[in-house]
Amino acid sequence: MNFNKKLAVAVSGAVLLMAGQFALADSATDIVDALVSKGILTEEEGKLITKGHTSKTSVTPVVKEKDGAFTLESASGRNSIQLTGRMHLDYRDSSIDGSGDLGGGRTDDRDTASLADQFELRRARLGVKGKFANDFKYEIVGNLPGTATIDIAYLDFAKYEQVQLRVGKFKQPFGLEQLISSNNITMMERSYLDQTVPGKKLGFQMMGAPTKGVTYAGSVFQNNDAELNIGPDGKSSLAGRATLNFAEIMGNKEMVMHLGVAGLENNYSIGTSSSSQTSTSYTSTSSVTQRGSISSFRSAGRGLSNIFRGQVNGESCNATLGNTYVSCASEYGASVKQRAFGLEGIFATGPFKLMGEYSKGDYRGSQGANTVSYDTKTYYLEAGYFITGEKYADSYKGGVFSGFKPKNEFDLDKGNLGAIELAFRAEGFDVDDARVSGGRLQGNLSSYASGKVNEISTSGATSGAKTYTAGIRWILNPNLVLKGNYAVTNLDHAYGPLDVVSATAVVDKEKLLMFRTQYMF
Repeated sequence: MNFNKKLAVAVSGAVLLMAGQFALADSATDIVDALVSKGILTEEEGKLITKGHTSKTSVTPVVKEKDGAFTLESASGRNSIQLTGRMHLDYRDSSIDGSGDLGGGRTDDRDTASLADQFELRRARLGVKGKFANDFKYEIVGNLPGTATIDIAYLDFAKYEQVQLRVGKFKQPFGLEQLISSNNITMMERSYLDQTVPGKKLGFQMMGAPTKGVTYAGSVFQNNDAELNIGPDGKSSLAGRATLNFAEIMGNKEMVMHLGVAGLENNYSIGTSSSSQTSTSYTSTSSVTQRGSISSFRSAGRGLSNIFRGQVNGESCNATLGNTYVSCASEYGASVKQRAFGLEGIFATGPFKLMGEYSKGDYRGSQGANTVSYDTKTYYLEAGYFITGEKYADSYKGGVFSGFKPKNEFDLDKGNLGAIELAFRAEGFDVDDARVSGGRLQGNLSSYASGKVNEISTSGATSGAKTYTAGIRWILNPNLVLKGNYAVTNLDHAYGPLDVVSATAVVDKEKLLMFRTQYMF
């Protein structure tokens, strides 16, 4: 404890001692709260000093400010509410969003149309969080762009740090990147591995930190929010994760030496939609096939969609009213079983970090006799360095990175720049051991059906991509962040985007320049 902190503790303690049970106790507590808000005392030290000296007669709620966020807390400290929000505005420029076969995002191709987005309001969310009856915590957040939806909504019983319970819609315990808030990830977008994790789902979770440096979480969840909720064969979806931070166990506050393992079994249903096997009119003999997408990959940075996609056939039916198209029954669907194992690690010392994950999984989609299965491998390794000297260990908590605070917040008058982080990430995905019997694989594949440049309906094809991203993150203060990323994606095989039939419309590489303005509180 430095001299200033010792002095602050001594003065606060003396004031509280003199206050006794009189009205001065409220003013003394305000003094301690002010010292906490300025960072002179920690919250734990403030609570220790004011223990037993809170006025029993006060009923006036207290407004607290920290890092630009305001919390309204009851006089007893047992109940609170805080308004939260974030806004992420992105700009993207893709190398294949120009002239030529793929120029401008073709209107006849949903996948290259994804490249037409240049400005994107990536996230705009408002929410509230807090506690009630001291032992219960809650958070509710809504997504605002387009049709408003619930992002997360959960309730925790958090009386004991060792064992806590959560119910609602929340992030499932699989995937280190996913569990780090989008406000706090280094790059603008998460890696290919994140495209295989369940994310935010409805369910029940048990979690905790049984001892210093150790965390665990296990959940039972439902993959779909509103439709097709019952998993095939009545099976539940399960996820679990455990982490160790050896540096914390050894009492080293300058480093992070994190190792984590995770497992996933996801059982759910998917809808199927009809598509004609002919490219012209529908007739009484036109064969119409129902298909459902099992899983897919999009290139890094939300670039080109469906660089790989696996689909299983549903029920078949025929049009029966002359040249009038008749769709198949909407209840036709398919079931998917996903299993995955994940390994994660972080090594950080001072302003330098290495963080990586590896996940191996398998998918199996089936509808009656139709089946499509394949294995996936996803991975990344990310290096980061704060040239302004911030320590990664300062933001590590509970098995993830939380918000980063600059040593000196941005202030032109004082010559302060905030925190600046340089980063590089290598990532990739591989698809192999594909077995197709009533379905198809699409995207960049090692082999294609005759006359096709993007699909095959037999077994044995593989797929994959590698992406290299350089990035800079400029944290001006806890509420404002600017990011810039440049990503180069090399597809394992050249292909034509899914709805483009021209054999000349072939791509094997994408370069993506991205910028983000990020505000949160």
